[in-house]
Amino acid sequence: MKKLWLIRKDQEAVSPVIATILMVAITVVLAAVLYVMVSGLLSGPGSTARAIGVSKTTTGGNWTLLVTSSPTGLALTTVTLTIKDNNGVVKSPMSAIAMSTLTAANWNTYKVLYQKVNAADTDMTVGASILVYITTYPTNYRYEISDSTSILASGTF
Repeated sequence: MKKLWLIRKDQEAVSPVIATILMVAITVVLAAVLYVMVSGLLSGPGSTARAIGVSKTTTGGNWTLLVTSSPTGLALTTVTLTIKDNNGVVKSPMSAIAMSTLTAANWNTYKVLYQKVNAADTDMTVGASILVYITTYPTNYRYEISDSTSILASGTF
């Protein structure tokens, strides 16, 4: 007896419409995964580092630290100044003092003054300056300007 193999021509695995929808869906998911992977490589983990540009000059009996660049939204209440002596010891009382505290009324306490560009400024702005009394904070003392997460600028008088 001879076996007959019947091949049916009327059966299809998936309709062409369903196959097209599946191919498009798979392509979109792969593109999204690839985008997420590549965008993570381009921006890096976390946020970008923030920094303040500062130039130092001597004006009369004061060091002048002029703000030459500053990120936007850097509140004077969160930006602090620390001054250390030439041995790296924090010079009292200059341990993380907020810029908003360094006013003319507090000059006798700190011997440091933050001068705003406009009196209404609440953020650190380009053109603002920090006056530091040379007699209290002489040559080779160090300053650090920081926020709650990192040191934004540092240097030596």
